[in-house]
This record gives sequence, C-alpha cells and structure tokens, in this order.
Amino acid sequence: MVDPDFKTLIEMSRNAGDMTEMEPATLRNFLNETSINSQGKKIDVKEIRDYRIELKERTLKARMYSNVRSESALVYYHGGGFLFGDIETYDNFCRFLAYESGVKIISVEYRLAPENKFPDAINDAYDSFHYICENKDKFGITGKLGVGGDSAGANLSAALCLKSRDMKTDMPAAQILFYPSLAPDNFSRSFMEYGNDYVLTEKMIRYFGYLYSRSMEDLINPYFSPLVADDLTGLPPAIVISNEYDPLRDPEESYVKKLRQAGISALGIRGIGMIHGSATDFEISEGARMLVKMVARVIPDYL
Repeated sequence: MVDPDFKTLIEMSRNAGDMTEMEPATLRNFLNETSINSQGKKIDVKEIRDYRIELKERTLKARMYSNVRSESALVYYHGGGFLFGDIETYDNFCRFLAYESGVKIISVEYRLAPENKFPDAINDAYDSFHYICENKDKFGITGKLGVGGDSAGANLSAALCLKSRDMKTDMPAAQILFYPSLAPDNFSRSFMEYGNDYVLTEKMIRYFGYLYSRSMEDLINPYFSPLVADDLTGLPPAIVISNEYDPLRDPEESYVKKLRQAGISALGIRGIGMIHGSATDFEISEGARMLVKMVARVIPDYL
C-alpha cells in the first residue's frame, strides 16, 4: 500500500495530464516553481554560504550548509530528470540533510538538458567534486569528502565514482544514492507495475532520457547508465535507497547486488510505501521524513 500521505500528490500528478507534451523550458519552469512553492518553513541551520566553482569555460553555483562543526562534507547533486532542479528547489532538503547528519552539505548545480546533453552533466559533477577536493580549505573541510544525490543527481554521483576510478583521481569516501537512475529499463517488474500511476511515469522516464542523451549509444555508456559497467571494483562504500512503488526500483536493487559481488560494501534500503521523489517530499510524508532522517544519521559513519 502506498503511503497515504502521497495521495494528494499522486492525484495532482494524474490531473496534470501528459507533461511530456510541454516544451522543455516550460516544463522546467513549471516543475521548479512547483518545487519551491511546496517547501514549508525553512529549517534553521547555523551557517549557509554561497560559492562559485570556477571551471574551464564555465562557472557552477554551489551552496554549503553547516549545522554543527564538522570536518567532513557530502557534495550533493539534485534530482530533476537532468531537465530541472537547482540550489533553490533543493534548499530546504539540504538544510534538513545538514541538520540531521551533522556533516557539511555542499549543493552543486550542473548544466541541464536539453541545452546541455550528455556528458555535460557528468563532467560538471566530476569536475566540481574534484575542484572541492583541491580547495578543501575554501570550504573549511579537513576530513573526508563523500558524494550523494537523488534520482538524476544520484546517477551523477554513481557515475563520477566510476570516472574517478577510471581516471585514477581522488575517490569519494562514500556514495549516498537516493533512488538513482542507473540503466535503460523497459522490462523490469517495477517498471511495468509502477510506471503509470505513481508520479514518475514510464513516458516521463523516456522523455528525460531523450532530452539528456545525444544518441542511443549513450544509453550503454557506464557514465550514462552506471549499472551497465562491466566492473564495479574499486568504488567507495554505498548506501542505495530504493522505493517500493518506484518504476526505477529494480535496477537500483540490482546495483546493490552488483556492488556486493564486486566486493564493495553496499547497504540497500527499500522504503516501503514510498514513491519516486520521496526524499524531497519529507515535508508531506512522515514516512519519507523518517527515512531521510535515518539515512542522514548514518552518513557520519561513512565520512
């Protein structure tokens, strides 16, 4: 049974009609505005500081949240199907994560599709993470640095771990993945059973993939679809949160198994009654709130 707290959200999603018929820019604005307007009272944290990450030929925005004195940090990449989302839409969630975890949370924006297609977003994630690694003093970090995200952002987090291993650069201490998009999938049980009536639809999944990819070949690139990587050895410990009523659930749980087979410590958590996007719905669902709080409380053990 789906968590009753999601009833109104699911009904609103059904009544919204086919959002894939909207122009990408219009859909982005609509979803961003909806996300910001749905945020409740701001959660108080002791320090919030904005940064500009200067990279080759581009500048990315970042915001750091600190609630207690911590030596470690989690670099966080927002969800949004690679189409929408930014620092502002994730402001209260990152406040919550910083408040409950006690580690610094550094929220980083990346270039969005369809204006910027694969591999722009993964390059932004990889480069920004290593910029922070190389400039820890600017962020007040003296301890470990992990990486995390939800949905598309979790995809980028997993992919940048693969790329860091392949490029033999600094590896995140841990990867915290809330319902990551990990592979092209049309045939799993979760995709077929939950791809129509639980906010994230199979049509939207294909639409987001179409906007982000340049060609069909991208779909089998491990930096686009981390689950298809032949070798997962050498990656950092992982926490992977899947949701019972999420069409992306089965590939996520397969990823946990594949990590373990590669000798990687991987904790899989299935949110019973949860739907895709549940983490950022912590303000409307007590179950989602408790799930995020539980994950946040163990993050310091990894960092």
